[in-house]
Amino acid sequence: MYSLPVELLDSIAQYLSCSSLASLAQTCSALCPVAHRVLYRSVSASAWSQNLCVIDTLAKKPHVARFVRSFYIAIDSLAPVFLAYYRQLAKAILNMSELTSLTLLVDSSVSWVLKEAFLDRTPSLLELEVDSIPTVFMRNSPLPYLAPTSIPQLQQFIGSSRAAELIVPGRPVSSIHLNGEGLMEDDIPLLARSTVPVIILGAVTNAPPVPFLETLHRHVPHLVYLRLMSTKDIFIAPTAEFYEQVASVLTSFTELNAFEFSGMHWDSQVKQNDGAKRVWQSAPLQIRNHPEDDLLFGSEIFLAY
Repeated sequence: MYSLPVELLDSIAQYLSCSSLASLAQTCSALCPVAHRVLYRSVSASAWSQNLCVIDTLAKKPHVARFVRSFYIAIDSLAPVFLAYYRQLAKAILNMSELTSLTLLVDSSVSWVLKEAFLDRTPSLLELEVDSIPTVFMRNSPLPYLAPTSIPQLQQFIGSSRAAELIVPGRPVSSIHLNGEGLMEDDIPLLARSTVPVIILGAVTNAPPVPFLETLHRHVPHLVYLRLMSTKDIFIAPTAEFYEQVASVLTSFTELNAFEFSGMHWDSQVKQNDGAKRVWQSAPLQIRNHPEDDLLFGSEIFLAY
């Protein structure tokens, strides 16, 4: 068995359960790394999973932490931990030198974990979610400094617009999903400072939708998918003029294929005789599938779904 290629042993280990992998790791020094490579490839830790103790293992054993490719941790206010635990968390992430995906759902007041974990030690990171749990400290806590050389390959970011200001500029982030605080027009130029075109964007804003879309086009014109949630005049049904204005702006996004606005999928069709362009919905949809729909879809805002 010891003469088998490592790749074959890894393939066999993939079919084992977590408990079997843990047993395999204890059999001998030759099979221990094989079991650890599979067992720790994707780590998900949370209070409800009752496995937060895995952080201590990853902090104390760098040779094990190097096997982690995807890491998820969630610590909410209902299950607080000591400050020393966050220090161990920063150390554990620092040991994950081959990490490609990180979801860090912790209190934003401990954002220093991000700083300590990314001191040029996670060069392979492609996906990052951070600062997604809103707290009373979010606006007051200082943003940590990240060196320009940190996380140089990052492609996808999920989190608050506040964290995006720190992480997106100077990095090849093409997919951005913002939650929590509303994205303002003044914030958009910072997103445009990604070193590659932003092609996917999801955001919440309190700004007027049409001027906001115009600002997006000026700074991130290469969007392919756009999902926008607006809290501006949220209880007012959109008018026919609003549909026309939105359709006019969407036409200027020459690469846009899909647009959602406050839960509404904005319909579009490929332009005849020019497959590179799209014609966007410029009026409310008026088709009802059933007569009883009148009771549910009494306003134009619902007819657009």
